[in-house]
Amino acid sequence: MEKEAGGEGELRLSGYHFGEVTVGEERHTKDLIVFQGRVHAPWIRREGHRLTVEDLAALLEERPEVIVVGTGAWGRLVVASAVVRSLSERGIETLVLDTARAVEAYNERTERGERVAAGLHLTC
Repeated sequence: MEKEAGGEGELRLSGYHFGEVTVGEERHTKDLIVFQGRVHAPWIRREGHRLTVEDLAALLEERPEVIVVGTGAWGRLVVASAVVRSLSERGIETLVLDTARAVEAYNERTERGERVAAGLHLTC
């Protein structure tokens, strides 16, 4: 399900704790992608706890400058170096962080005016 944000500009992420994050004013309990004022949830990956470039296919069409990947509270979502390399070859910077830090990085980059997307694993 993809949902447009209300109002102008990017959505702010807040209130992350295990299994939950607030996007704008809406609470989410499923993994999600946030980009350009839209939320795609649930974000289901082909290999569960392994991120592939294919898991980001729809997002790549939007041409973000930065993709922030939240790997979960304990970093269990695996992002192979081949994925980071593939994104880099497309001119996309990739930040791979635990989800709490990913939320902060997304907000910081958004405030700078960058075209930043977040893919967030909310649990482990």
